[in-house]
Amino acid sequence: MTLAEKLVRPIHSIKYSSLPAPVVEKAKLCVLHSLACAYAGIGERWSRAAREMTGELYPSGRASVWFSTQKSNMAEAAFTNAVYAQSILYEDIHRQSNAHPGVIVVPAAIAAAEETGASMEEVLSAIVAGYEMMARIGYGTACPEFGRRGFRPTSVIGTFGSCMAAGHLLELTLAEQLTAFSLAASLTAGINQWAIEGTDDLYIQNGNAARGGVIAAQLAKRGVTAPKEILEGAAGMCAAFGFSRENLEALDCEDGHYSVLDVLFKPAPACALVQTTAQAALDAARAGIAPEEIESGAIYTFLLGKTYAGCDNPGPFSELLQARMSNQFNFAASLVHGTISNSNYYDYANPSVVRLAGALSLAEDAAYTAQFPEKQPVRVELRLKNGETRTFYREEPVYLCREDNIAKLYDHCQGDLGGRRVAEIVNAVFSMEKLQGPGQILNLFLGESARKEENHG
Repeated sequence: MTLAEKLVRPIHSIKYSSLPAPVVEKAKLCVLHSLACAYAGIGERWSRAAREMTGELYPSGRASVWFSTQKSNMAEAAFTNAVYAQSILYEDIHRQSNAHPGVIVVPAAIAAAEETGASMEEVLSAIVAGYEMMARIGYGTACPEFGRRGFRPTSVIGTFGSCMAAGHLLELTLAEQLTAFSLAASLTAGINQWAIEGTDDLYIQNGNAARGGVIAAQLAKRGVTAPKEILEGAAGMCAAFGFSRENLEALDCEDGHYSVLDVLFKPAPACALVQTTAQAALDAARAGIAPEEIESGAIYTFLLGKTYAGCDNPGPFSELLQARMSNQFNFAASLVHGTISNSNYYDYANPSVVRLAGALSLAEDAAYTAQFPEKQPVRVELRLKNGETRTFYREEPVYLCREDNIAKLYDHCQGDLGGRRVAEIVNAVFSMEKLQGPGQILNLFLGESARKEENHG
């Protein structure tokens, strides 16, 4: 059996009727979370660029460009909506693969469902399948060689997740799904230089992964062929991208576990690896530490939290993404502002934040590395101007729960839509298996005139 068969076969067999209730509810929460993140990012320049390009080049189809009456084909709608969903870095997290499945899998599944007319039960099972694939193949990226080559886990493995979700809704046979999986390898990409320079290609990478997986599934449906040993072959993913063959061979893909249950939701709109650092700053604030009292300091974290592109950056910061990625900025901004907020990151030139971030060093603690990814410990040692040293330790960040995610949807949408409409969206998402299609959720984000146009168009 090839590694592709090992991964694809059990995920291909996922059916809604066999999903445990907690898995279904978690998948719904992932949909809600992705929609909230996407809505928060629709006004950003990269979102506008993606939306305008899709409208100009691919102006027809059955799939929605979210939060508008614009339609496109399923691949381009998935592209644009995935760009939206990444926009403010509030993505979900699968720690073991260091990836963010929702920003890719949910847009791909919804676009494919609108194109095919699939039931919402099938949408949920497709989302579970896409998350499962990203989690499983993501173990291959959990090795030094993949990171050394500068690849980004989410965008590289995201193409496999979106092809699994789209293939599920296109009703691919097992043979066709194996072909789609293999084709996805040739359509995947994403390097991490954006994290150093703070550029917009991060968002485009996710759009590309969502689109690429959808295209792979469509091509497989039409009989295109692809290599069988796409992972372990002499010129396959392990050789080309530095995936760990040993990690993939060691996987138990028949263990009955659903990886969507392992997904977490960020408390800070920043890199997944700096979440504990941001919350450690709040501990310092609660202890009465004022930013101006700090002479210098050191942040101790796990190895990946130091070496991942952009995480060790004391500034100065010239771009928004540089702030979102930096341990030093996250500690300084959370302490200066006394809270974790999206607005912190737009204030990346704040003199107090810049001074404090520049006074902080970052180092690995080997004991913390040994606990990763199950735990993400951080210790911050602050040397005060009065000669005192204060230490703040957190073993883990506190992640967002169901109620927190619902509150985020209200935060992002209530000003435009009103509380009653947001409540309707929440109710629709958590009862989505009873709906006729994704449009019944998406139309709730539109104004009254636009909704009438959609419903009668």
